[in-house]
Amino acid sequence: MQKDTMKIFKLGITGVLSIFLIITIFSFMSQAAETSKTTVNPFAGAKYVGSEKCKDCHWEEYYSWKGTLHTKKIQPADEYTVIGDFVKNNKLTVKVTEKAPELGGQEVTTTMFKKDGKFYVNTIGPDGKFHDYEITHVIGITWKQRYVTKFPNGALHVLPVQWNTQTQKWVDYHGLAKQYPGDGAYWGDIARPWQLKCGSCHVTGLNIGYDAKKDRFDTTWVDNGAGCEACHGPGSNHVDALNVYFKGKSETTSKPAEYIKAAAETIVNPAKLPGWSSAMVCGQCHNRGASTADVSPYKEGFPKKYGYPYGYLPGNTLQLFYTEKPGLWPDGSSKQHHQQYNDWKQSEHARAKVTCIQCHTAHKTKAPTKLTGDKGCKDCHTTAKPVAVHRIHTFGSCLDCHMSGIAKSAEAGDIRSHTVKFVSPELSIKAGGVDKQPNSCSSCHHHKDTPLTDLVEWLDAAKKADMPKPFSAHRKEEPKKPEEYVK
Repeated sequence: MQKDTMKIFKLGITGVLSIFLIITIFSFMSQAAETSKTTVNPFAGAKYVGSEKCKDCHWEEYYSWKGTLHTKKIQPADEYTVIGDFVKNNKLTVKVTEKAPELGGQEVTTTMFKKDGKFYVNTIGPDGKFHDYEITHVIGITWKQRYVTKFPNGALHVLPVQWNTQTQKWVDYHGLAKQYPGDGAYWGDIARPWQLKCGSCHVTGLNIGYDAKKDRFDTTWVDNGAGCEACHGPGSNHVDALNVYFKGKSETTSKPAEYIKAAAETIVNPAKLPGWSSAMVCGQCHNRGASTADVSPYKEGFPKKYGYPYGYLPGNTLQLFYTEKPGLWPDGSSKQHHQQYNDWKQSEHARAKVTCIQCHTAHKTKAPTKLTGDKGCKDCHTTAKPVAVHRIHTFGSCLDCHMSGIAKSAEAGDIRSHTVKFVSPELSIKAGGVDKQPNSCSSCHHHKDTPLTDLVEWLDAAKKADMPKPFSAHRKEEPKKPEEYVK
């Protein structure tokens, strides 16, 4: 009898495991099937033509796109694009990391200055000596700005200073505060050319153009910033479709339906891709990860098929190109910028295939979202219940609680989370403070200095639906211990 019972038990366990395995495989195949729809290559032999060419037909989208921040991801350095202070507040002194073999523990000053209409940074280069580096391009304009210089062999490198617009201060970026020449992460090291580390997401149609025999870069691109082809793919085949289908035909003998079909087959429209495939187009840059290929222009076999980010084209399966390496808080939310795709993947929006373009438009000038404020949320969440926690603040909003500013671009909290989940102050208590785990309540300036335990008790009171009694009335005589807040 015991043997029969044990046999039945084993069969039961085996059955459960088999079902779990089938579900797992089915889930993977479903996503693979969805993304496989995007693997038909409309770009065979295609070249990048530049957004100016797109303007010929898509002029409305073009002029609207021109006003977006996508066009400001990199710009030539001049009087109009440089926003950092190169005249008065133009020095940055840092204590060199103790790891540095020669300068460790010393203070070193980097100086930013103008000369003959050009901008320079005087700092320690990869050889350990001070040099004047001319700035060729600027990166960013809203939260911060970084600066690019060109080495004699054509390699572009991001200089070790960053201007934060909110505080109007200089900060260290891959400089001597944490790195040193030769450690592989120092700004001017051979392993950190801008062309490989940053280029593909800051320009469109990047051709790295590295000659290993001469150790020289001859780098070109068609658009500064994320142009039309960054999201739609190289457009020469799309442009040629016009000539092929209308060549020698008059307006009366042409067949627009044939052209429309050919045009659709030679470009990618993210709005017509399946949910995950559509999000991957944005995810190519709005994520943090490392190439699945061991990519370096200095290694044999460069470029490689799955080199990231330069190898990805819209419609491809993104996870073939990179491995996620995001900077996260303990709850899994992003602590660093350009990780919206990493966040989105773990959200309920992803499960429901609500993608980036449901909320955002890449073509609008002034607003990054289709609807401002809570309107975008309420457009879908029409049946959200007016529970007590939704009535704590008359000035509250969906975004402030469910997409809190807890990530960092230049200053802490200047980027919203895209997990679309409320981050409880209980998590901050468990982690040991807001600095170790931000939360939705403390991210609002109204509660920046409110004790975490008070916030938790207030939320508990709201859940009991007996607000608006003061939250202090619900405090227990014996406050919870930190470990009791989150089981």
